[in-house]
Amino acid sequence: MSFRTFQAYLDNTRLINLQLPIIYDAKDLSFTLETDDQVIPLTIQTCKSSTEHCLYSLTLEEDIDLEQHYLVYDQDRNKTVLAFRHIVQEPIFDQTFDYDQDDLGATYSSKATSFAFWAPISEQVLIKLKKDGKETVWPLLRQEKGVWKTTIPGDWERASYTYLHKVNGQWLEVHDPYALSSEANSGASFIIDPKKLLNTTGVKRAKTQLSPTKAVIYEMSVRDFSSQKDAGFKEPSTFRALTESPKLGKRKIGMQHLLDLGITHIQLMPVYDFGSVDEKHPEQVYNWGYDPVQYNVPEGSFASDPEDPYARILELQETIAAYHEADMSLIMDVVYNHVYDADSFAFEKIVPGYFYRLNEQKQRTDGTFCGNDVASERAMVRRFIKHSVKQWVNLYGFDGFRFDLMGILDIQTMNELAEELKESYPNVYLYGEGWKMATGLDSELLAHQYNAAELTDYGFFSDNFRDTIKETILNKQRLTGFEWTSSMANILTANVGLETASHFQSPQQAINYTECHDNATVFDYFKMEDPNISPKERLASARLALHLVLLAQGVPFLHSGQEFFRHKDLLDNSYNIPDTINRLDWQSLLNYEEDVDFIRELISFRKEHPLLSLESREEILEACQVEWLNDSLVRYQISQQDEQMTILINFGSKDQTYQNELGQEVFLSYPAISSDKAIAPLADNYVIPAKQVLVLK
Repeated sequence: MSFRTFQAYLDNTRLINLQLPIIYDAKDLSFTLETDDQVIPLTIQTCKSSTEHCLYSLTLEEDIDLEQHYLVYDQDRNKTVLAFRHIVQEPIFDQTFDYDQDDLGATYSSKATSFAFWAPISEQVLIKLKKDGKETVWPLLRQEKGVWKTTIPGDWERASYTYLHKVNGQWLEVHDPYALSSEANSGASFIIDPKKLLNTTGVKRAKTQLSPTKAVIYEMSVRDFSSQKDAGFKEPSTFRALTESPKLGKRKIGMQHLLDLGITHIQLMPVYDFGSVDEKHPEQVYNWGYDPVQYNVPEGSFASDPEDPYARILELQETIAAYHEADMSLIMDVVYNHVYDADSFAFEKIVPGYFYRLNEQKQRTDGTFCGNDVASERAMVRRFIKHSVKQWVNLYGFDGFRFDLMGILDIQTMNELAEELKESYPNVYLYGEGWKMATGLDSELLAHQYNAAELTDYGFFSDNFRDTIKETILNKQRLTGFEWTSSMANILTANVGLETASHFQSPQQAINYTECHDNATVFDYFKMEDPNISPKERLASARLALHLVLLAQGVPFLHSGQEFFRHKDLLDNSYNIPDTINRLDWQSLLNYEEDVDFIRELISFRKEHPLLSLESREEILEACQVEWLNDSLVRYQISQQDEQMTILINFGSKDQTYQNELGQEVFLSYPAISSDKAIAPLADNYVIPAKQVLVLK
């Protein structure tokens, strides 16, 4: 007999790949697959050698039983565990282990707590509970579809727990990916009493429910919103601070500022548990939080006590409820396209290799540029995403979702999710980044903007609008050499096909923006692109960009502080830059009160003029006309029944004169604006100042 070591991997139901150190290779090797009562011969198909290893491809005559666990022996009775490897990415794996019940995680009552843990390739599962300084270990029993279950008598409220399981021959400890709360920094999961949470009888939504084109979305970060030290927030950088309205000068800022502006929907940057900030010492590190660790747990650095099982949940629930009471809706920024640390992520520790896409070389794809792409098309990943999103709607009361890098996710998952969400909340808002990105799935199956016709419930950030507006303002004249999706006529009318083909199917699919958390702020952009730009022109350029967001067809999207010219010291990417750069500078608001007041009036003007927010492609094609009158002046007209509006946009650096052939009056010319009364006498012609808009009706 000869001693040797080797590793064996199950890659499909009839293929085992075995890796043997070359020093142990020998002629006439043979291998068998065995259980306690079975011996199955394996046929060597190929043997490939490298400098260090021999790779044997072994086949079976019949499909392997995926419910069993096996050892691989050589002829000298050396053995190794048969590890589940690429088999977990095969369709047969989902067919065998797709679990459609909704009981995964912990289900609490004061008399007993039940646990259900999907771990289909584990040999053994235990649960370790800690309460009042005492530790208890309890076994789980394997049941159908690879789910392990147990019920433990007693009152386990506030107990922490982790699962211990043996997978591919190794014992691993992992928190519960379905848990609602955890210790600080993604530690052990907590058992909580759902009766102590809000919304146990349903969510009370904002009184005003709007169709998407009637919304005005405002993106902000929990931390940035209140981190400025001299702004007067009592609990800075927390969920609770989102409901504060400190007084600065003669103005109320914070939540009251949003109400005064007329914002209808707040989009919160990541509030799930992310891994890039120490929850016990958040002041030491800044990060936006696009680093998911626990998808179903609120971020502890925003809570008053990250170690308390209820604090992070209740404080987020209370914040959302306060916004609903104030008649504003909340949209959650979610990141289901990648995880923070692929190797330590819970699903990877439970079923290694299942949660991510692989390329032809069996390496993780990296379309996200974050080291991993979530395989949303796999059955239990799809179910997990849907479960997670629906929970944020029904338990917390979120009214919509912004999907980060949505083009990585698959169409089927997104459409199933939309249908299921609408069953509980028909007016849910859904949109995302529709960039077309290379990942391990065919492009026609992915939820990017070029598949918008198959994703009619979703909106897409319009990079065509963003780039065309900013670049035209920068160049002071009409652009050349662009694609049809970036023509001025198309981007001002939600890209539904006013010129040539339609990019989007309806105006609700066009999320119009010129600034968001990503990239430089608009105010910084113009300085970065033109270092010699004058302060006056820089302000005028940023001002025009924002005004056009609120005058175009589609869904207007504002970045927090954009209304008072937010800047980040000319940095293009501030995702991990300190609070001194990222904090919302409320003091700056006092320097631009005229602009803030104008934006408030412009938002009101949009709301009072339905012509600016037409709700169908057909309406836009019938009502809108856009033409360049010269290289720097655009006329954008909207006519419906007996209403007519003319919007004149001067992108140039010189004043322009417009012949008033229709006999219309001026209702908007910065800084003056009125919804119902002309702001200037009727005239045969009007002057449009450089880099400004005139609205006639």
